[in-house]
Amino acid sequence: MADPYLRAVFTEPYSLGAPKKFMGRAIPELFSADFYLIDNDGIKVTKENQKRFKTIHYYLLLRVTDAGTVDIVNMAVEGAKTYKGHVLLKDKGYEPEEVGSVLARHFSIFQRYRPYFISIATQSILKTSKYKKTKDGGHSWTMADLVEIPTAELEAIHSSFIESTYKKLDGTFYEEFSKLYRELVLSGDKTPIKTLRELYYPDKTSKHVQSYATTCRKKGLLPPAEQGRNSTIRKPRKKKGR
Repeated sequence: MADPYLRAVFTEPYSLGAPKKFMGRAIPELFSADFYLIDNDGIKVTKENQKRFKTIHYYLLLRVTDAGTVDIVNMAVEGAKTYKGHVLLKDKGYEPEEVGSVLARHFSIFQRYRPYFISIATQSILKTSKYKKTKDGGHSWTMADLVEIPTAELEAIHSSFIESTYKKLDGTFYEEFSKLYRELVLSGDKTPIKTLRELYYPDKTSKHVQSYATTCRKKGLLPPAEQGRNSTIRKPRKKKGR
């Protein structure tokens, strides 16, 4: 599954509370994340054209639980506008006349890539904030720091969020499954169920993974298919440039 086109992400501790433990590292119990995504609406983004696209802004407030998970407790989305950098003071310099309407696809992007947002936000806060205990016994965090974290560790963090998503059989799970299935078929994969099992569900049988595809067809997320055959996936029509 291709990641959305991320223009920039900024994270910071939300409070000066005690740190939590996440995969062996100290992390703020509460932290915020500002995501700026290119609003390409399905159009291929290149180095030549990326500057002409406007930007969607997502604001997230995240909380680290005692169980070691990261949950979203608050979020906001701002319609597309020309990207002028990150605004540190949220209530200063806001010009609503420059902001477009929040469209249905902006909500769909967040729903589809929710684990990706949480993963990137968590990696970012770990890489930019260090915990420091104050002389009076209180807690503080640095901001815009540079914490060296091995690539393998970052990949493990990302995998933990993605894998946990596929274990929850909710609407998002089936939407993600159908999207992966479609991408494999369109890429020429003749055995998408086998590939999905090998990549994402090694602890499941092929029959079990096949049941996910069956449920997707019942929900209308995948086209019908004859027994023993794959769904026929048609390539989406290319949209003309703006």
